Amino acid sequence: MVQLQSAIIHSFEKLTATDYVTDIVKKEVVLSPDNPALINLVSGVNGLIGKEGNSVVYGQFLSDGREGSFPGRFSQYALDVSNEAEFVELSHCGLEEVIANAKITNWSTGCLLLFATYVSAGKQFYLVAAMKEKGGIRLDANYVPIETQQIDLTKVQQAARINLADYHASCDALENDQAGGTPTDENSEDDSTYLCFISRGRDSKASGYFIAALGCAKGIASGRATTSAIVNVEKFFRSVPELKPYAYKAKQEVIKYLEERLENGEMAYLADVCGAAKRAVPLNLVEDAEGVFSFLNADDNKVPAEFSASKTALQRKTRIKASSSNWSLNFERSSLGGEGSEITYDAVNKRVTLTKLTPELVKLIEGELAGRES
Repeated sequence: MVQLQSAIIHSFEKLTATDYVTDIVKKEVVLSPDNPALINLVSGVNGLIGKEGNSVVYGQFLSDGREGSFPGRFSQYALDVSNEAEFVELSHCGLEEVIANAKITNWSTGCLLLFATYVSAGKQFYLVAAMKEKGGIRLDANYVPIETQQIDLTKVQQAARINLADYHASCDALENDQAGGTPTDENSEDDSTYLCFISRGRDSKASGYFIAALGCAKGIASGRATTSAIVNVEKFFRSVPELKPYAYKAKQEVIKYLEERLENGEMAYLADVCGAAKRAVPLNLVEDAEGVFSFLNADDNKVPAEFSASKTALQRKTRIKASSSNWSLNFERSSLGGEGSEITYDAVNKRVTLTKLTPELVKLIEGELAGRES
């Protein structure tokens, strides 16, 4: 259950395949945060994000002149989220931007628009959700949600959620870049995303006009996505006692899948990442691995529904590199192991032993030593 701080609901109607918008309802007063039906509604929409079947697309606000007025208005509100007047004004701005973008999108229709600020699991979020009232969410004449036995969350068409802490961290990082700091690139493992959108199924996408209305761009750095997929697959498997013995193998299967995608120049899909991980376990344990999708796609780990595999991130996770003034090592992690492996480590004496040397390397080494004796 969420701790609701502010919420308001507006609406508009639009005829499909036209730019005709009518029946715009713009409320001026926030709803009571103690309303059980409203709390259940916000909790339900929040719970959709990261839930299996509702994959999440991550992103951030645009800053190239195409973002419209919502991002700027949001930055003002984010300075003091307790300011009720700013909350209402921001919701009005969001409503107007959604309507403007719906007008130029033929297949878009009208909807209820929920705006809310709340705390969930110790994190503060701002939510915008587009919903249909018929058969699902019921409101009274003042747009106050009416308590029902169960809210039909299939009536939620689209939703966007902003993590306030991540938003402020991203703004601070941007200020650092502008002050002469080192900006992150596509292969960076740093995360600058703070927005996420509900996207139902692999091939469906959060409606373009909804994302455009909020002035957002989809995408997460490929380095961050690649690293998170590899690290958190292993983390999930180690957290389940039955799966723990297969954690390393699951990670290796995911790495293999990502390397294949990178080599073929193809996008990686979260569903396939999970499928690769499940190949590491016996059939009778596959059911225990079902939660890996939600775990990876959750707000803490942010592996998006699809992403580009990063060569740099893969190398970091598949190779060990070290050097001194006299030597350097660079080898595949998979070649390190016990007796019979190409590279073994003696923990007692802190020594690395190379085996299975190539004939060329043997010749070079023996030639060097022979030369010293002559």
